[in-house]
Amino acid sequence: MATRLLAAATAALFLSACGGGDAPPDQAGSQPDARASVPAGPGFTDPRGEIFVVKGCPQCHSISALGVKSPAEVGPDLTLAYEDVQTRFNMELDDFLENPTGTMAVVLSAQIQLSPAERDSIHDILEDIHHEAVGDHDNDDD
Repeated sequence: MATRLLAAATAALFLSACGGGDAPPDQAGSQPDARASVPAGPGFTDPRGEIFVVKGCPQCHSISALGVKSPAEVGPDLTLAYEDVQTRFNMELDDFLENPTGTMAVVLSAQIQLSPAERDSIHDILEDIHHEAVGDHDNDDD
């Protein structure tokens, strides 16, 4: 019983912190937009940061390579996600974005809705910043 309560409390904490996503069409006017607390313009220094800000990722995550700063920083810096996901979850980033595990399974199914095109864009950006960080500018995997 205590384990279930702890799990429910943890899920509630992450859900409240990781806002974003769009309200269902029939409720669009009744729910406040959690993304409103993330600045849309000056919230990033690299234009590639816009998709992360618009989708609400900075509610939990910074993306330091793009100049995106999370006020909460409860999740890891997504600058490292391309390699970190492989290490932590034993799967490629594109597979993780399509079928996430753990907290992100809840967030990406209930809070932040990503279209296939948005998933592809996020994957490509995270892969690019990974290659930029390790100095691999000759990456032609695209």
